[in-house]
Amino acid sequence: MGRARKKKKVLIKDIAYQRIQLLFSFAENEARQSNLEWSNRYAYLARKIGMKYRIRLPPELKRRICKQCNSYLLPGKTSRVRLKNNNVTVTCLNCGNQKRYPYK
Repeated sequence: MGRARKKKKVLIKDIAYQRIQLLFSFAENEARQSNLEWSNRYAYLARKIGMKYRIRLPPELKRRICKQCNSYLLPGKTSRVRLKNNNVTVTCLNCGNQKRYPYK
């Protein structure tokens, strides 16, 4: 009985991860078409699914959501990206929140 439960749990997490990937692709498409309300909603839903099923988002997806206002960050449209002192600074144009992470 324990094995079946574990298999079901893995299957559910796999489905949730696929939905997160799909929602991020929808969010990017909507942001490119300047439909920011929908892209922000898709990003918010992807983050909520990750939290509900305890799935850690990969860094490349996590960096596309503003932690403060939950908006989707698309460089040039909804965010500004600057390189300075071996750091990437991403500024949300919606709320002004800055996120810094290293690069080399």
